[in-house]
Amino acid sequence: MKNPDHKLAFFLALLLAPAAVMAAPAAVPPEADPGNVVLVGWDGAQRDHVMELLAAGKLPNLQKLSAEGCLVLTGVTTGETQTKPGWTEILTGYSAPRLGINGNRNYKPIPAGYTVFERLKARFGADKIAAIFLTGKINNLGARGPHEICRNCISRDSVTRVKTKWWSDKDVTTVKTKNGKPPTWVSRTGEPYLLTQKHVDLYASGLGPAAKVGERALAALDAYSKKPFFAFFHFEEPDEQGHLYGENSKEFSEGLIEADRWLGEIVKKLETLGVYKKTIVYVTTDHGFQENGFEHFAAPQTFLATNGSKKLKDGDRKDITPTILEGYGLDLKKIKPPLDGKSLFSK
Repeated sequence: MKNPDHKLAFFLALLLAPAAVMAAPAAVPPEADPGNVVLVGWDGAQRDHVMELLAAGKLPNLQKLSAEGCLVLTGVTTGETQTKPGWTEILTGYSAPRLGINGNRNYKPIPAGYTVFERLKARFGADKIAAIFLTGKINNLGARGPHEICRNCISRDSVTRVKTKWWSDKDVTTVKTKNGKPPTWVSRTGEPYLLTQKHVDLYASGLGPAAKVGERALAALDAYSKKPFFAFFHFEEPDEQGHLYGENSKEFSEGLIEADRWLGEIVKKLETLGVYKKTIVYVTTDHGFQENGFEHFAAPQTFLATNGSKKLKDGDRKDITPTILEGYGLDLKKIKPPLDGKSLFSK
């Protein structure tokens, strides 16, 4: 779906009426309760499509969340508009190429200590804050060690659009190649979250559709809400529907609507557990989607929504981790190596 840029401000003004809610987390000493953050990822959510569904009242939970806080425009200025580079930048605050993650087939593990999970563990103590990482996708947010991938295999069947197993040397024997030649292989030292997974309390990838991610997310909140937590809940919707049916399909819209439904379930669970008032919830996407297309090779328009009452400004997808860290009270100037992203909190 497409909205002229001049309509965007109108939609935001209409949808995001201010409401008095909790303040963003203030700087706290290590022994104090740092509060909680839930970062919800909607993979491949085209910003214009999101805005049109918001205007139509079809994303009520995102609308309510944003009305409590704000929704700002973010974008992609470094790295490819692909899943591996996208979530790398979001979860570290560094340019993906700087970390050697140049695309979905050209990557290596994120260095130890660089992710938001590890920064928070280091700040508050490994046993003082829980870190949760749940993702619907498998290899693009994976944690395998050394392996080989097929360099010339197609990633999706040209007719059915169904995913192939190009990323698995055990399952790729029947996959077609781009040039009709036998599969060729290239070694990788590990997937992006190989080192990260060792420092989170719960890591699970390849969960699949939204219902499975959502159910695991609710169970994780039940299990870890008795102490402060940072949770990343990644949904493969609507990206998978876009690849299968196209961006302007009803399936793409339904993918967003389903992801929004689970956002509502997550908020409801936080309320039931009595921790919503001290939890900042963010919703974002790693990249957009090409208008009426099946891919996202050049789709840099993204967004960030939150219930936090502290005003945010527009920015970059790399700015999300710096914003979260500053909200937790970390001094960004002391982080080494220096982050590429900046906090979105308005000064």
